[in-house]
Amino acid sequence: MPAWLEVLLNLSGYAGFVALASRGAAGPQATADDRSYGDER
Repeated sequence: MPAWLEVLLNLSGYAGFVALASRGAAGPQATADDRSYGDER
């Protein structure tokens, strides 16, 4: 397997993990923080 393909797969897998994690337990907390910061601005 080429090195660039391995790196691409690792990055895509990490991005997918972050997307799932942000939709999970961390999702409501992150959106609440974004809303509070948005209101302060």
